[in-house]
Amino acid sequence: MSGLARTLAVTLTGLTGHIVEVEAHCAPGLPAFTLVGLPDAAVRESRERVRAALSTCGVTWGERRLTVNLSPADLPKTGTGFDVSLALAVLAARGELPRRALASLAGAVFIGELGLDASVRPVRGVLPAVHAAVAAGFTEIVVAAGGAAEAALVPGATITAAAHVGELVLRYGGQLSGPALELVRRAQ
Repeated sequence: MSGLARTLAVTLTGLTGHIVEVEAHCAPGLPAFTLVGLPDAAVRESRERVRAALSTCGVTWGERRLTVNLSPADLPKTGTGFDVSLALAVLAARGELPRRALASLAGAVFIGELGLDASVRPVRGVLPAVHAAVAAGFTEIVVAAGGAAEAALVPGATITAAAHVGELVLRYGGQLSGPALELVRRAQ
């Protein structure tokens, strides 16, 4: 069984933000997590942060091959702000989120770094990133709780603050195990 899901993120070139489509594909096969689309070292390292954070939420990897494409492929991607977008795209592609959530995920921009405990951490450049998203026509923005006040300064943005990726799993209709639910409660 294979699945495909999309989310949105922002990469910054100086103070100029560019919308990036995060496209995840999950297929049966030897376990792998491949990230393509000109990611820098910090973005490549997100594979391990995402894997650890989702494991904290009770997601087991099993025999699945994940490929994540960051589009446009010719635009360099920098920073740790892709983590939340990657995690949600991977969850949806794996079928861990209901199909009805796919449209909502594809229309929202996610900006945040993941801790290994699945906490959502603020990143630098949230103001220009949110501004770029709104300018591109995307008003639903999810950021780390610690960056929500800064993100809310952008007119036209509807900001959702998240302290733990589990909050977002629940928001989009996914399920969490007992220990993961307790972590979400503590993070809020």
